[in-house]
Amino acid sequence: MSKPLLSIGIIFKNEIRCLERCLKSLQPLRDALPCELVMADTGATDGSREIAEKYADILFDFPWINDFSAARNAVIERCSGQWYMSIDCDEWVDPNIEGYVKFLTSDKEFDFASVIIRNYSTAGLEKSGGYSDFLAVRLLRLSSGIRYEGAIHEHLPYKGDLHTMLIRGGIFHHDGYVFQDQTRQKEKQQRNMELLREQLERDPDNLIILTQCIESGDGQPEQLDYLRRAMAGVAEKRSQWELFGPVIYRHALRYAIGKDLPEFEEWLQTAKDQFPSSIFVRVEIAYFAFGYYWNKDDYAKSIYWGEKYLQGVEDYHAGKFNRADLLASSLYRTEASSRLSVASVLASGYLHEKQPEKCLKLMETFNGRELDAKQAGDCVRNICNLYSHFEVDTAPLLLRLWEELNEAVPTQAQADQRRAGFVQVGAEMFEGTFIRSEETEADVVHHAYTVFLPLGDRCELGIAAQMLGTEAVSALEALLGKVKELEKLPGHALAHALGCGARFPLENRPLTIEQMDLLAGGIAQDKDELYGLVRQAREKELPDSAQELGWARGLCMAAVKVCPWKEIDGETGLLLSRAFARVERAYLPVCYAPEVLNRENLFLLPPLHRFGYYCAQAFDALDVGDTAGYVHLLREGLSVCEGVKDMVEFLIDHTPELRTPSDELNALAEQIRTVLANFPPDDPAVAALKQSEAYQKVAYLIEGIEVPVMGGLAQ
Repeated sequence: MSKPLLSIGIIFKNEIRCLERCLKSLQPLRDALPCELVMADTGATDGSREIAEKYADILFDFPWINDFSAARNAVIERCSGQWYMSIDCDEWVDPNIEGYVKFLTSDKEFDFASVIIRNYSTAGLEKSGGYSDFLAVRLLRLSSGIRYEGAIHEHLPYKGDLHTMLIRGGIFHHDGYVFQDQTRQKEKQQRNMELLREQLERDPDNLIILTQCIESGDGQPEQLDYLRRAMAGVAEKRSQWELFGPVIYRHALRYAIGKDLPEFEEWLQTAKDQFPSSIFVRVEIAYFAFGYYWNKDDYAKSIYWGEKYLQGVEDYHAGKFNRADLLASSLYRTEASSRLSVASVLASGYLHEKQPEKCLKLMETFNGRELDAKQAGDCVRNICNLYSHFEVDTAPLLLRLWEELNEAVPTQAQADQRRAGFVQVGAEMFEGTFIRSEETEADVVHHAYTVFLPLGDRCELGIAAQMLGTEAVSALEALLGKVKELEKLPGHALAHALGCGARFPLENRPLTIEQMDLLAGGIAQDKDELYGLVRQAREKELPDSAQELGWARGLCMAAVKVCPWKEIDGETGLLLSRAFARVERAYLPVCYAPEVLNRENLFLLPPLHRFGYYCAQAFDALDVGDTAGYVHLLREGLSVCEGVKDMVEFLIDHTPELRTPSDELNALAEQIRTVLANFPPDDPAVAALKQSEAYQKVAYLIEGIEVPVMGGLAQ
């Protein structure tokens, strides 16, 4: 083989997960340039060596001695190229190798070259959007004689004026942090910290080592001590303080927020004054300051730092920063997810400060394809607030974002999540209580839900907005027919249509019981609306249609479940109870065979239907004047469905026929109390007395409604 231009060096141990991916990614570079691949095995036992044998030009063993620099330098000593490039097994070279080829085949004055290392934080890798970038010197002119230093976090010795070249478009992707389990992470942290403490003991003022201690010691009790020592070193302007200072303050401010330290604002001002142009100050520190002031409701300062952050991210992606900054550490918060999260909150801050034009201008920069579910929801909330409080045309923005977030980018599943977040928050604008509250706010110029009118029939929110704008029964039924997924229709819109007299369920669109319960539950978010629909149904004849009967049952059961029986007024509570009993009386024989609807077989019914069976009979007894039978049947219903205790107590306390027992009943109750007082509770005479007809007539006066119970309230 002719003398190589480039020697590629790798040290490895047990890297079976990722080694071949790394080696395959090097092939385009090896095809384009004269290369050699030199690999050191530091003790592999998992099959990694067999993979290395297929690719390496030179493969040798290097016994591990807890010193990364020693291993790296051993590889370099076996290289014969003009240039040396180092890559780790859990990294892979981006397919765009043009920058490497151009750099290595042209005249150059540099001894070093750097590449961006992109660290992914989630398994989705580049598609997930979660990553951080830092600049690493990975190419070295071998004739320089320079070698690695540091047993851990090894690096080529450099000063702040390092003469280096950035490989344009050169990216090493790295996913090693994603696939480490907690045990391995803890072991790695412990190993790193032991090595770093040894180095720090030998060189206590070294800002590089202190920075590495801060980063590797995250969560360790001595981390604050490292931070204070490092900041003191920056103040004293120790070697390379300008390079590592912004990173040290980045970590200090993150720590201060997490521990709620009072020094946050002092440290922030120092970082801003000393390192105003650093990309760490303009991006990460700005990010922390933005959140800090937002949580303190200081919108003016939060806006200042939010704008600074967004500009910093824009400059970063445009390359308008000193790339040498990234030699000190990784830069986080530059990906789309962080940018959109800040922008969404910043838009809300503009609204707080009555700056609608800035809010709209910022939101017009959003790309719906990049949003996650929460960001889509935040976006909708901002658009609704912008539209409802200011005279701003939001229709073009809303329509564009709706189309973008529904695109299957990067996957259909993520588009579905974005749409769900959009619809969930949008549905909040349709809640009856919210709409009524808007009518009391002086600065509301439009109901928020009307912002969705431009969506027309594209989604349930657009249809719901149209429904709330009409009372014509035929038009409402036509709109209901256009709803593709009824469960996504805001409950208030459905309640409005029903209140106006729209027939439901639609004749040509039957629903299952489960769908009916879900829709009734949506309406039940506004109890007053639900009670109004139950009252409306109570005033009509029971429907003949099984679908409509099932729907009436769904409304009544929802009312029973959500009613605050200890607080409801007597008239409403009795109306709900009678409506429930009336529907159960009609519904149960339709759905269950006669032999099931007897006391011996009631266990086959769901709990609330078991109670419905007794509740219907109880009101039948009450209506013929049998108050004792009424109470007895309610007690029996409670014994098979304990979840209705509050409802039964309400009925005992509020049924007019029971409020003033006759003198005869009071006298009988008093006689029985006297008899019971003469016997111990476990006497057979007591049990016999309680089975008597006389006792049953006044049991509720003596015992209340307490009985042994079983079962629950579930349908």
